[in-house]
Amino acid sequence: MTVTVRRARREDARAIAELAIDLVIQHQNYDARRFSRLASTEQAEWFYGNQTDAQDAAVLVAESDGAVVGFAYIGFEARNFAALLENAAWLHDIYVDQAARGKNAGRLLIEKAIEAAKELGADKLLLSVAAQNEFAREFFERQGFRPTMIEMMLDLS
Repeated sequence: MTVTVRRARREDARAIAELAIDLVIQHQNYDARRFSRLASTEQAEWFYGNQTDAQDAAVLVAESDGAVVGFAYIGFEARNFAALLENAAWLHDIYVDQAARGKNAGRLLIEKAIEAAKELGADKLLLSVAAQNEFAREFFERQGFRPTMIEMMLDLS
């Protein structure tokens, strides 16, 4: 299985949306109080389709045998006062279909995400990872990411 990564096109939006919903469900399984299902597949398709043309974002897809098997979504912020950041890109989403894992799709998506972040003007790439997702945390550390913040939540209900 050969995997290639490229910039997404609007016509990739449905396949991306289906993977994005899988990512949402994965997070809800970690902690349903923290992670909400904010979108349907149709809404996610609209969102990611529009982001393919955005000037401050990049959507990438990993393909194998002509099928989308993974995606990454990067957003750029010139300045974010709340997060104390300048010239930062956020890797908001990255997901590889279960059947394509172990084929370098994740690593290739990270490499292209780094390139895309630089093209957007970023001098750093940040991400958040679910506390329960040990596999992802280890994967990101192998790719050179380091912890800088810890998110905490207090249930108010």
